[in-house]
Amino acid sequence: MATAASSAINLRSTGRGGTSSSLGGSVVTWQAARLLGLALLLGSCATSAGGSDADAEFSVAIYEPDHLTPHRMGSAYNPIAALYAPLARFGPGTELIYVHADSITSDDNITWTILLRDGWTWHDGTPVVAQDYANAWNATAYGPNGWRNNGQLAVIEGYDALNPASGAPATTTMTGVRVVDDTTLEVQLTRPDSQFPYRLTQPAFYPLHPMAFDDPDGYDVRPVGNGPFRMDGEWSPSEDISMVRFDEYRGDAARAGRLTFRIYPDATTAYTEAMGDQVDIVLVPQEKLRHVERDFGDRVVSFQAVRVEWLGFPLWDDRFQDVRVRHAISMAIDRDEINTALFGGAYEPASSLHGPNTIGGGTEGLCGRHCEFHPRAANQLLAQAGGWDGPLELWYPGDVGYDDTYEAIANQIRQTLDDVDDVRLRALPGFAPFIESLEEHTADGPFRGAWGSLYPSMQNQLSAVWASTGDARAATGGYTNPGVDRLIAAGDAAATTEEAAELYRQAESHIMTDFPAAPLFYATYTFAHSENVTNVVIGFGEIELADVEVVGAP
Repeated sequence: MATAASSAINLRSTGRGGTSSSLGGSVVTWQAARLLGLALLLGSCATSAGGSDADAEFSVAIYEPDHLTPHRMGSAYNPIAALYAPLARFGPGTELIYVHADSITSDDNITWTILLRDGWTWHDGTPVVAQDYANAWNATAYGPNGWRNNGQLAVIEGYDALNPASGAPATTTMTGVRVVDDTTLEVQLTRPDSQFPYRLTQPAFYPLHPMAFDDPDGYDVRPVGNGPFRMDGEWSPSEDISMVRFDEYRGDAARAGRLTFRIYPDATTAYTEAMGDQVDIVLVPQEKLRHVERDFGDRVVSFQAVRVEWLGFPLWDDRFQDVRVRHAISMAIDRDEINTALFGGAYEPASSLHGPNTIGGGTEGLCGRHCEFHPRAANQLLAQAGGWDGPLELWYPGDVGYDDTYEAIANQIRQTLDDVDDVRLRALPGFAPFIESLEEHTADGPFRGAWGSLYPSMQNQLSAVWASTGDARAATGGYTNPGVDRLIAAGDAAATTEEAAELYRQAESHIMTDFPAAPLFYATYTFAHSENVTNVVIGFGEIELADVEVVGAP
């Protein structure tokens, strides 16, 4: 099977038992996460220092997971990364590293052949075969199941039949997924997509053990995965999730023997416990960034994520229909001042939707003056738009680390815009009700939006968030533009990643002209860790859990 020149995939050894793919020399990403910047906390409590590595234990602090089935979850990326091995993943850089896949090839960017490495097993010893992928993808794509990551499979032929506009599907499988044999899958797409290998890193493309389909909810609390750690007991809400190393794992073996995920109610509590050595690794919340070096010294690790935060506008509200109003609010925000005062300079003020770590280069500068602090021009624009009457509310999820940021933004708008002297904060209790306020169009003021790319191509954010068919559109304020859709589709069909990147840049340029959102910051993921662990490595927005070493373990 020849590697497709049209998909510009060049394979080389990674030196880690896998194969790396450089798609036309450009790749980007994050896990991350995800719609509205769903924050993940990582922490760990080391025990049995000085014991054998099989006894060495650390724990990871997270918010309460929604699911432990990759295809259903939206906020459990680190437990999923411990339990499951994907076809491919991204490491600290922008190279695609094959994990269970041996090769991913195409001659036309429409028909893709995936060869699996032989000998991989589930945690119960059952072989992982191509049919496990096909079954998982079909179950995820089957609309009546209601699995969260359904939309990630929309590019595959036959997806529409499983998601009819009305009525029940007449079939349960996609015509575009064919199992050739135990180690070979053939996937037919609805249109050319040179970025398809990147998509295969997403949760919807993981395999599932056969028992996942007999009792999905039972499986969800005691999943059988194929990754470096396996479950040790069941997951019960608000209780620790215990895992042990899977010694038969065919990828890079975990260095610690045990891993426990602990549930935290908020970011501040996790950070405080990390300072007291109650947890070993923690994702630093925004309000602690300016203090983290004082608190942890040289035990701070950062990763320049493919992630952007923005202030969205509710385009369903007539008060925000005039783009001059949106420009005025954006130009009333001093991003440099907030970055220095609150984040200790850890972030970078954003001037577009994609920063420099994106495949093909970023799009910095597309926003122009509208992402800069210009008080006089902001007031002039607001006056030209007819001024502002009444209070202005800023909506965001509360108790997850954004309170100081939005208080600062509110103060700047209040002090800068002469017509807006009543700026209020509307903090909803966590992500779920906040996202619901966007999906139900009940938010009636500017709101927090963010996206951490699942892979480093501009395609991910553009197609998931800004395309009219995107499955993560809640943070767009109801924005649609057929011209943007056409440019994204053209980028997907481009023969090379360089051509694709240029078309994606054009799509983003249209978005910035329409200005449905004001880019705020290119985000950096910053982690702090205790003296109990070492070799803390950040991959594509996640801790490389298998690499973590417990100090004192041989």
